[in-house]
Amino acid sequence: MAVIADVFDVVLIDSNNEVIGTTTLTEANIEVTVKENDVRGGKGNQLYGVLHSDRDVALNLTDIKFRYEWMAKQLGQNIVTGAGVAYAMPKWYEVEAVSSEKQITLDNIPSDPASVAIYDAAGKKLELTTDFTIAGAVVKLVDVAIAAGDSVEVRTYKYATDPKTESIEIDNAVFAKGVKAILETIEIDEATEDPTHTLQYQFYNALPSGNFSVTTASEKTASTQAFNLRVVKPAKSTTVGKVLRIPYSN
Repeated sequence: MAVIADVFDVVLIDSNNEVIGTTTLTEANIEVTVKENDVRGGKGNQLYGVLHSDRDVALNLTDIKFRYEWMAKQLGQNIVTGAGVAYAMPKWYEVEAVSSEKQITLDNIPSDPASVAIYDAAGKKLELTTDFTIAGAVVKLVDVAIAAGDSVEVRTYKYATDPKTESIEIDNAVFAKGVKAILETIEIDEATEDPTHTLQYQFYNALPSGNFSVTTASEKTASTQAFNLRVVKPAKSTTVGKVLRIPYSN
């Protein structure tokens, strides 16, 4: 007797032969549902038969690794590489005295000085030109109420990103396109735990779900990424895929 005791590995291939592959799934399920209508009649409403229709196949995958390319497929978009504009996150800086001037040095050079939002320790917003000036990443403070050693909060500013930055457009009029999905696991002997066969499921056209969520927590734990697909029927066939049971070989 043999059992399946390990998770699937998965390969997804799009129409441009771009490949996404993962061997780090925590869960991978194939759910096949068939609509069944009972045929009943006579005394006691006895069951005389079952009518079958509407076989649906769903693939539900959960990966421990964050895969940016999966998100692109869910959004129906391609990943574009090139410089962009990002926003800095809030950060406190200690004011330094340099040649009788009070200043802080930002982590990045602001691309738009007007986007720099600085607040003092009391929560008062400082104004560009009257309270501070910017030269590159250096912010010079001219507010007399702030002294060297004080801290100011830079809540945000725009900055240019690295040319290798990857971006995905979120377009509410664009949706996911179908991919070929291949799922593979091994069948093992329950007594010896030795592999006996490789099981490979091939689905010719699986449509990624556009529904997904991104969940984070303050505790440092790895967030999983869900990726769900529904298998769709070809235009000229009722065959949506196949299952291969291959004798296992090292």
